[in-house]
Amino acid sequence: SELVAMLLRGVAQSGRRGLVARPVRVSARGLAAAAAAGQRILYRSTRGGQSDLTFSEAVLQGLGTDKGLLVPQAIPRFDAATLESWRGLPFHALAAEVMSLYLTDDDLSRSELEALTAASYGAQWRDEAVTPVTTLPGGMRLLELHHGPTFAFKDVALQFLGNLFELLLAKREAAGLSHTLTVAGATSGDTGSSAIHGLRGKRGVEVFMMYPEGRTSPTQELQMISVLDANIHNIALAGTFDDCQNIVKALFNDHAFRDSVGLAAVNSINWARILAQTVYYVHAYHEATSPGAALEGTQVSYSVPTGNFGDILAGWYAKQMGLPVRKLIVATNENDILHRFFQAGDYSQLGVRETLSPSMDIQISSNFERFLFHAGGDDAPALKSLMDGLEDTKRLTPPPSLLAACREEMDSERVDDAEVLATIADVHTASAGEHTLDPHSAIAVAGARRYL
Repeated sequence: SELVAMLLRGVAQSGRRGLVARPVRVSARGLAAAAAAGQRILYRSTRGGQSDLTFSEAVLQGLGTDKGLLVPQAIPRFDAATLESWRGLPFHALAAEVMSLYLTDDDLSRSELEALTAASYGAQWRDEAVTPVTTLPGGMRLLELHHGPTFAFKDVALQFLGNLFELLLAKREAAGLSHTLTVAGATSGDTGSSAIHGLRGKRGVEVFMMYPEGRTSPTQELQMISVLDANIHNIALAGTFDDCQNIVKALFNDHAFRDSVGLAAVNSINWARILAQTVYYVHAYHEATSPGAALEGTQVSYSVPTGNFGDILAGWYAKQMGLPVRKLIVATNENDILHRFFQAGDYSQLGVRETLSPSMDIQISSNFERFLFHAGGDDAPALKSLMDGLEDTKRLTPPPSLLAACREEMDSERVDDAEVLATIADVHTASAGEHTLDPHSAIAVAGARRYL
């Protein structure tokens, strides 16, 4: 069968993320319960402390009260005919179709959702396709996610989340409920600038963004500190991204403080971030395949440069919903905790190394918890035991059955800085200067080449 690859392309040290694809025919195994048609999707914590939260409650709360992450209690599905019926839709219309599967009128009306996606994926994007797909030498496809306001792939989710927050707060105000939010965020660079540009000036929202001083690119730092809206506050922290993220988690776990200030999350621990990112996996499938491909069983595989695990997790949810995905490839840099997990079952935290791909200089991949929860059969007590052990010992030891289930869904590759530079140079030369990869996308390309 034809070999296709797909990568999220960025601009040097700003945009990012990558994918890979091979059309094949294999059966997919779902790991989470499927939702019945028209069923309202509710949310629970991965650690068992909360359940039956509505979409609005899950989005505004962000993190579980028991330190867990919020996940859907059932996953809605679409069939091949539905997937094909979406082919050719503008991005904002495709987003409304995909997201509507998780919503009923009790959450958002269809007209409210369509207005949200139209506002989120409109004139602020430098390409009318929002996330266009191009082709690298050799046939590998490149999904370009750098056309948003800050040139980062996270603009796709955070332009939507800012508008969603404002709408949900307005609905709460109309109902006579509390309608203010305090957003506390941690960033290695791209989340911060994307969040700030998505939330600047939003009514009822105050934003406090922490980033590791000296460990973001100069462009990203300027994108943050140059925004002077009264509701935006930047904090440069002496430490690493993991230090920033630990502070955010501690704030959320101080329940009295969290409730008193209306604390909310914009990091990918927020479910709405993951939901918005599932859309471009569907869009990429359409762009990489021919009309009717889904009806013929054609599948793709995605190689994704991975740090906090949110981007590739969105691809996994898209697969569970019905997107024909063969394999998801976790492409890491030298901070390779995820690669070590998939290859050897070793999820032990080491020191963070500075690399050419700073947004992936992470040793605590928050969204990995969601994946482990589902791969373990949605077993909250077992997952809580694993995460408690990780917090106590800095090491997670998966049982053999869990590791096997994870390996069925994903593979991994580790790419060091030397290979990153070699890949950038090779693609630039082979394309006669047409394509200059940023280091994060180069990791995905290198990982894809090994897999393919």
